[in-house]
Amino acid sequence: MSRGNKRPRAMDALMAPRSVAVVGASDKANVGGRIYRNMLGRGFSGPLYPVNPNYKRVGGQPCWADIDSLPEIPDCVAIAVPVHGVFEPLEAAARKGVRAAVVMAEGFNDAGTPEGRARTARLKKLAVKYDMAISGPNSMGIVSLNRNFATAFTNLPDGLIPGAVSVVSQSGGLLNATIELGHNRSIGFNHLISAGNEAIVNSADYITWLADDSKTKVIINIVEGVVDGRRYAAALRYANTKKPVVVLKLGRTDAGRRAAIAHTGSLSGDQAAWDAMMETTGAISVESVDQLIETANLFSKLKPPKGDRVFIFSVSGGATVLAGDLARKAGLRLPPLSEKTSRALGKILGVDRKFQNPMDVVGAPRLVRDDNLTRCLDVLAKDTAFDAIALVMVVQRDTSASHKILHEQFHTKTPTIKKPVIMVSEMAWTPALRPAPGGPAVAATLDDGLLAIRHLVDYGAHKKPKAPARARRTIDLNLVQSGPLTEPESAGLLAEKANLPFARWEYVKTPADAIKAAKKMGFPVALKGVARGLVHKTEAHGVHLDLQTGAGVKQAAINIARAVKRHAPKAQWEGFMVQKMIEAPAGSVEMILGARFDPQFGPLLVIGAGGKFAELFDDSQTMLAPITASQARAALSRLKVDRLLRGFRGSPALDRAALIKTMVNFSRFIAATEGQILEIDLNPVIVLPKMGKKSGVVIVDALVVPKSR
Repeated sequence: MSRGNKRPRAMDALMAPRSVAVVGASDKANVGGRIYRNMLGRGFSGPLYPVNPNYKRVGGQPCWADIDSLPEIPDCVAIAVPVHGVFEPLEAAARKGVRAAVVMAEGFNDAGTPEGRARTARLKKLAVKYDMAISGPNSMGIVSLNRNFATAFTNLPDGLIPGAVSVVSQSGGLLNATIELGHNRSIGFNHLISAGNEAIVNSADYITWLADDSKTKVIINIVEGVVDGRRYAAALRYANTKKPVVVLKLGRTDAGRRAAIAHTGSLSGDQAAWDAMMETTGAISVESVDQLIETANLFSKLKPPKGDRVFIFSVSGGATVLAGDLARKAGLRLPPLSEKTSRALGKILGVDRKFQNPMDVVGAPRLVRDDNLTRCLDVLAKDTAFDAIALVMVVQRDTSASHKILHEQFHTKTPTIKKPVIMVSEMAWTPALRPAPGGPAVAATLDDGLLAIRHLVDYGAHKKPKAPARARRTIDLNLVQSGPLTEPESAGLLAEKANLPFARWEYVKTPADAIKAAKKMGFPVALKGVARGLVHKTEAHGVHLDLQTGAGVKQAAINIARAVKRHAPKAQWEGFMVQKMIEAPAGSVEMILGARFDPQFGPLLVIGAGGKFAELFDDSQTMLAPITASQARAALSRLKVDRLLRGFRGSPALDRAALIKTMVNFSRFIAATEGQILEIDLNPVIVLPKMGKKSGVVIVDALVVPKSR
């Protein structure tokens, strides 16, 4: 189910039902009884029908024997019976025209049995036939605090505050943890969705619906995996044009990456593909429930800043230093304080000194005195050099008299300041009483709070208009080979179809032809063995470099043929590739440029340190293809090797622009071939210094692996 292939009415019936039937309702403490009481407890105003053939009345209200006996067709039916009893009422509801259902039972795909998979297939067939939105199975249900319904059996904390944060979670336990931690922080929730197996309605559907929901300001998604990565990415991209989506991805580590033929496969594992998707869509990625809550809390209370320049000040010298360390770790930019602002702050605090950013106010009493915090915030609010302000202090469990003064000034002043202002606790804040709802943003921990500010900055930057990557028309490569292409085939294909700059080369059959080719292109040359099924030529001693004479080429050809047949006896021998040796000036850098087709997210591009460094250093970036030049520049800037590309310790700056152009052209080719190629490995890609005619990029080695037919 997704936006575009399911009419919104079915999702509306699921997420905002006007009438509900609960199959399995009872006065007992079982699942059906809890759902029915939760519906009553939430104050649901529409018709509510308990359905159970074993009862005449439930909760003092008439109980109906089955779906067919109901006096009207409800919008949604909650199926709260064991798995063997699910389909009878569900199919009856579908036949009557019920548009949505929530299925709690286990025993579908979660069971890992043929019977469970058969039940899931039956459920999907029913949903398609009747155009029905079905949540679950194996879920706790759906709650909406603003719409006052709970087709769910989860126990909600007393006094849970209605608000604008909606949660979609595949994990029921982590949904409960998010609710509890958010409740302790007085965060206002809207929809609380236990997605379960996501057999029909999935995270992409929920996120898309919530993107258009006026009662939702922030979307949280706790996800273990997605069936259709492209639909999920499209949902994130759509939602992020309207409101932030904060994602906690479970199972981030690659316990075992698949065996890859090319370097690219090992560089762009499953998590790298996920991270590339998150970067492209603008969704916010976090790694814990605490980070999730801190980030969602800030988003629910603050607008994103206009830029990434943050000012931090603190009442503690040590906290100032620690905040600076953690802010830089979080990637925040801390511009220096101007003389004018420094003098103004010093005058307020009664200190004659040059302040820094982060700034130590030289003792809490100076900030507490009179209305000094208010006056300092006034000065900082007017300074256009900063886009956001953070006050770091001990947020006490039992607030002292002096800190109450600071809190009162902070709470009174911050709503009048146009730029985001955040109070950040030096340590984990565990208040004796839950804070009152509303009020300014207070981050409960220093590290997670500063990271949340970084997320706020990132979301603001991502919302700025960007030119989309241009996709080429689909290219049909007509690749009929099974297994990797030979290097001449790979280089020829990429030079012609992707316009990639290869070092001059020629394919020949015999040693004599190799000598002729070498003399024609000029010595020195490299000689490579060409054999179908031979992937890693170097390991098979199938490459000889820097050959200076015809005799050297002849001997190298003899040695290569013998070595390849010895190391790869099953490879089908075809001949030699003669390649002009690249006279790379000092300072040139070898990169790896590659691609692979991910079954979840489609074509991916990989850029990283190449040559011998490809296997020594974890220095690569993965992107969804196609990419723009700005995306290519941003990816390069995140690489360690980019310091060499820009010129390091007197070395000349390299032709970064040529590399970016190559990346963009390559990415368009990858996108245009759409799944015809499994992997491409270009290593090394030599980036030359910007020195006239010798500048640019030269590709020396290529491997193309078509998708198996």
